[in-house]
Amino acid sequence: DGEILGIIGPNGAGKTTFLNCISGFYSPTKGKIYFDGEDITGMTSYALCQKGLSRTFQIVRSFPKMTALDNVVTAIIYGGGDKCADPVKRAHELLDEVGFAVSHDAIAEALNTMQLKRLMLARAIATKCKLLLLDEHTAALDPGTAEKVLELTKRIVAEGNITCLMVTHNMQQALELGTRTLMMADGRIVLDVSGADRAGMTVEDLIHRFKAGTGKTLSNDRMLLS
Repeated sequence: DGEILGIIGPNGAGKTTFLNCISGFYSPTKGKIYFDGEDITGMTSYALCQKGLSRTFQIVRSFPKMTALDNVVTAIIYGGGDKCADPVKRAHELLDEVGFAVSHDAIAEALNTMQLKRLMLARAIATKCKLLLLDEHTAALDPGTAEKVLELTKRIVAEGNITCLMVTHNMQQALELGTRTLMMADGRIVLDVSGADRAGMTVEDLIHRFKAGTGKTLSNDRMLLS
């Protein structure tokens, strides 16, 4: 509970597939998934949202024909948290909280990538989730903007005591954010570090540990090594 877990690995490692299984987009062919002690294997995404699980997507998704405000209101009404007395007021507050700087009445399909990233974060936390899955939510952002989104994420997760799984291709980011780092390759975990072992770790250490765990050299155009 309350942990921020960074998940890294090359393309095809299984990171997004992992999130898709947890969040109900895929039904695993083997094994079981437990959330808060309950077997949730094969449950629909809507049912999982009602239980307190929310996510963002690598390719940003919204309700494109709806306003930013209505995107968040929808999450408040149909999410798994306690029912809100004034969903519209709360939606305005959440958009302000994530730094959504344009009109709250803007149509989602007219927003740029940065605005959509902030909207997706507001919509995800609007469900009052216990577990937040972030699939490369800083992808396609310049380093300065990505850093702002990360700081915002850390603050929101800490204030809400939300457990967070964050998939990223930025290895430095995975070491700096939160309390634990997993590295995946070929559908399995090859590294799981936390505490003192993780505190002194560098990107070079990660590359070395990846080779030791897989017998392969980490080489991927989309892995950000620094």
